[in-house]
Amino acid sequence: MKKSRSFERGYTIVFRGGDSIKYSLMILTIVVPYLMSLYTHEPLITYFKSLIIYGIMFLSVLTTLRAMVFIQSYRGFGTTLSLFSTALAVMVDLLITLITHKFVVGFGALSFVLPLSAMIMVLRGLEHNGNSMKKYIPYPLYTLPSVFIIQLLSYFLIGTIDLVKYAILDLTFYIFSFLFIYYVIFKFEASYGGVDVLRLFSSYLYTALFEYSEPFERELSRRSVVRDVKVHLFMLSRDGNNYVVTIPELHAGPIAKVGGGYLISDLVGELSRYVNPVVYMHGVGSHELDPATRVDVRRVVRAVAAKVRESLNGNYANNECIGRMPIQVQSRNFRVTHVPLCGKSLVIISRLIKSSDDIPLNVYEELRRRTKLEWDDIILVDAQNYYSDDNTWDENDINELASLLNRIRELERHRLEIKSCINHVPKYAFGPIQFEIGDNGLITWGLDINGKRVLLVIFDGNNLRRELADAIISEFRNYFDIVEVLTTDNHQYTGIARFTRSRGYKIVGDSVSHELIMRNVRRSVKRCLGNLVSTHVMYYPVIVEGVRLIGDSFNNMVKAAERGVMDWKKHFTVLIILPILTMIILGVILGIL
Repeated sequence: MKKSRSFERGYTIVFRGGDSIKYSLMILTIVVPYLMSLYTHEPLITYFKSLIIYGIMFLSVLTTLRAMVFIQSYRGFGTTLSLFSTALAVMVDLLITLITHKFVVGFGALSFVLPLSAMIMVLRGLEHNGNSMKKYIPYPLYTLPSVFIIQLLSYFLIGTIDLVKYAILDLTFYIFSFLFIYYVIFKFEASYGGVDVLRLFSSYLYTALFEYSEPFERELSRRSVVRDVKVHLFMLSRDGNNYVVTIPELHAGPIAKVGGGYLISDLVGELSRYVNPVVYMHGVGSHELDPATRVDVRRVVRAVAAKVRESLNGNYANNECIGRMPIQVQSRNFRVTHVPLCGKSLVIISRLIKSSDDIPLNVYEELRRRTKLEWDDIILVDAQNYYSDDNTWDENDINELASLLNRIRELERHRLEIKSCINHVPKYAFGPIQFEIGDNGLITWGLDINGKRVLLVIFDGNNLRRELADAIISEFRNYFDIVEVLTTDNHQYTGIARFTRSRGYKIVGDSVSHELIMRNVRRSVKRCLGNLVSTHVMYYPVIVEGVRLIGDSFNNMVKAAERGVMDWKKHFTVLIILPILTMIILGVILGIL
């Protein structure tokens, strides 16, 4: 089944809303009441009264939200949600005004009971509800003071509906609010993983909105699995200079400022104290291999740094460099690049139609089973360089990739002479404010192996625009026999809002000029072309014991969110259509409509 990436799109909508959405909501709140006054031929003073009511409505929602979930006032999320709730109330009032031909203001305040209750339920559920979903039931009551004040003010300033009838409709809507909470509890317990998933989602939302990672890391740590992990470390020495290539058997996620989200920046930052530049490449595995906390990330970083220091203080052995020649093979759905580094080989996987977005561990195990490669000497690298909505794997995908991998085994071994050059372009070269290229910027790695030239262009980012990847490969095939473009799958800026500056899921080439990127790539490659010299390669496996990994918890949360999106029609019926139909029927019975 095709994956829709609804989770990425969801948090992108939330975090990239920005000022444009706020301004749109403000304009709607100001303009719609004026149109209502024209429709009902009300004097201008009535319109200004309505603006006072909607202004107090906005402040009431904002105060309620901040009081209930202790949001810091400098964060923009509370403002956006309050504007959204006020705009929703305006639209409900517009609907009732059109039906009754009366200037009705304030009844729409009931519309924010559902979204505001849900938000309080989720965010307060982070700390206050233990393992019982029954404690979520009374949260609609927290909105009662705001609704009461707004509707009382509306009735006395613009009273067009009898107060008793007004109260009956209010009570009906509140009943539906409680039914909504029961509905959410039932859905979570029956379909979405129960209170564990809700608590995880609560902590995720809190972290993503307010940049406070401790709650989410704590929830991930509670559900973590402990295992030993390996980091593949290559030390490259040329002309007295040392470079390092790292390929952790870890995933650098799940989101910015949480656990493994620090992995690349912390690892590169620490190793840069001893060697420069540092190459980071994305190995096998998805979010199940995310370090649960930054503490676990630091343990990995310290272990790798210790091995780098040890290797720098040691003497290189003059072992013969023997391996299979570089090769790049391609089928309809895959491109496989084999780069020998003496006894070990990098095998880089690019998916050409579906998205190159994490090679799952079960796919890796199937590939090991179906191919007869010397897997102890093979390091699989996920290029993560072509983005699409579909990032699924099926039987045909595995068989097609296995057949390409088997072609590597057919290559003969040779004594290899490796010439290499690694050039680093810093992040700031791509603009002072951008959130798609991480701290390690751009790496161009040129190799000459027995006369065969290889170019690897590695962006520190989370996937890549297809047209940009193809442009780089097309241009530099004039100078190299093999060209491949990769990203590190860096979640450094993924899924979090910072200082209210909107952000979401951004891939390399989303907003940074492609021409600027190409200019930097050209300069970097040009430096490498004239600087390929003989390089000594040493490989070290770094084993880190007892690292806490998040396992399936994050993936389970994502799947629950995606199931919720798939069920949107049922939710829409329960949350919107059914209450409105009931209130219309009641309105007719009471003589309001």
